[in-house]
Amino acid sequence: MSVDWRVQLYQSVGSTQSLVHEASHAGAAEGYVIQALMQETGKGRHGNQWESPIGNLYMSALLRPDCAVQRAGELGFVIVVALSAALDDYIDQTKHIKKLKWPNDILIDGLKVCGILLESNLHKNELESVVVGMGMNIFKAPDLAVALNDIAQEPVYVNKVRDNILDKLSYYYSLWQEKGFAPIREAWLNQAHGVDEPMTARLPTISHKGIFKGIDERGALIL
Repeated sequence: MSVDWRVQLYQSVGSTQSLVHEASHAGAAEGYVIQALMQETGKGRHGNQWESPIGNLYMSALLRPDCAVQRAGELGFVIVVALSAALDDYIDQTKHIKKLKWPNDILIDGLKVCGILLESNLHKNELESVVVGMGMNIFKAPDLAVALNDIAQEPVYVNKVRDNILDKLSYYYSLWQEKGFAPIREAWLNQAHGVDEPMTARLPTISHKGIFKGIDERGALIL
């Protein structure tokens, strides 16, 4: 079952994530999307600011999955797998190496091309909605990152990339709802970066070092 995406495009906003949260609380249906050409206060993980110069893709989407709160974290892998699939249409993988880095980054030749932010809204301990923030470097990239236009094998247009991402997200979101986490986990592990290598898992208040062994059947890190 495909998602009925409804995109609102803005020249500039504070944060697409904040606006979709507001829409969620106001009762917006699943599939509501806000895209901005620029963000003044873009949000990253752990409260970090996401640099948002004009020329890249910044959007947040509203999902209302019918699942237990404990499964909401699986959606992060659903989103990343969908983003990766959308990139396949642009990248010649005989020339470039694309990998998925735990928990939510996509690397091309070891450089970050995009990232996501998932935030859940609860009501009486029930999952009411999930706001999915997605940022992709299309024409501009910060240090130690890469822009899609610099490596793409065909012309890149921001809104075409957006539509491709939403199409892939609809597919993998439906697959997750119908078949569970197993096919998503398999797709993610097939592209995972750094398996059997040392890694540091940085959490909001503590870091853990170990050998990365993948993710388990619930999406939890195996370190």
